[in-house]
Amino acid sequence: MKLGILSSVVWVLVACTPTDKIAEFDRPELFEALSQDIQSEIRSADRHILVVRHARKISPDCNALNCQLSPRGQAMVSRLSVVLGAAPFEAAFASAACRTALTAAAGGVGVLVHQAAEGYETGCIEGDIISRQRSEAFADARLSDDRWTIVGEHSNTTCLWLSEFAGQDASQAVGCTDGRLDHDAYGHVYWLYQNQDIWSLTRLESVFEVADET
Repeated sequence: MKLGILSSVVWVLVACTPTDKIAEFDRPELFEALSQDIQSEIRSADRHILVVRHARKISPDCNALNCQLSPRGQAMVSRLSVVLGAAPFEAAFASAACRTALTAAAGGVGVLVHQAAEGYETGCIEGDIISRQRSEAFADARLSDDRWTIVGEHSNTTCLWLSEFAGQDASQAVGCTDGRLDHDAYGHVYWLYQNQDIWSLTRLESVFEVADET
């Protein structure tokens, strides 16, 4: 009889463990999307930089900095906000394009923009002059004590962040081919995390993609 009671207690503890681990993490929606083999590494990390390619834009052929998000892209940003959780991020960076800044705004904090390309001072809004460079954003992110940073970028500049922090091999492993993401690589979160001053990288696949309802 005693053995049966003990077995029941052990079963309850084991059954509750995954949920408890998720609840202990400060962003449970994100944590739940991780594969179990990496959860312990993520839990022990003290800093996190989430890099996202902008949500889908109004037209695939629209490449100007003032291109807006499509209705599908706006729904993706709403979905991203849910995945990231209710608590605002400490910092948000993005290229000066409308679509990248709008996507990074899912972090719930004001977005600090940098030049879309080095020396290119045009911004999302006509007349804006953008002097901040991406290298400054790299430096700020590396030196910061912020636990959570979100970054909105493009198919090629997303890979610059991943290589800068985790190295080229790691960036290639999550989809950066010849320095850029595939044309249809939307809705992924590229998760940089730091343990003992070493940055590592994992990808949450299609976590904020939404279906095309048109």
